Amino acid sequence: MESESVTLLDTGVWFRYYHKLPLRPALVAYLRENPPLYLSAISVWEIATKLRLGKLPCPPLAEWLEEALTDYEVLPVTDTVARAAGENLMDHQDPADRLIIATAVEHSLVLLHTDRRIRTLKGLQQRYFKSVVVAGSPEE
Repeated sequence: MESESVTLLDTGVWFRYYHKLPLRPALVAYLRENPPLYLSAISVWEIATKLRLGKLPCPPLAEWLEEALTDYEVLPVTDTVARAAGENLMDHQDPADRLIIATAVEHSLVLLHTDRRIRTLKGLQQRYFKSVVVAGSPEE
């Protein structure tokens, strides 16, 4: 991880980028111009959970993951990351987001996301991009 701008993707950004769903052009350009790209293992859990609950249109998970994880390094949720996520006093309570944030901090990565709740956090290297709102879907 020697690049100056090594990036960890939030789950939603990864999923939308892979499926070519609406994202701001500046966000897409950033992804293309700033390899390598990293994911937290919790992102795989988030997609698997949403697929199991019928909240995402996706082919069979194993098939989808084999292709969707190409070109990404997946970082594990270590005991250090889990502890940091649990101890952090931030107001943001989503467990997956807390683990992704802790992973970014632990590995000194820039977190790329579209979450307004995360953008106010101090001590986190991040790039926030406004969500593209599609008619009929809730804004993130």
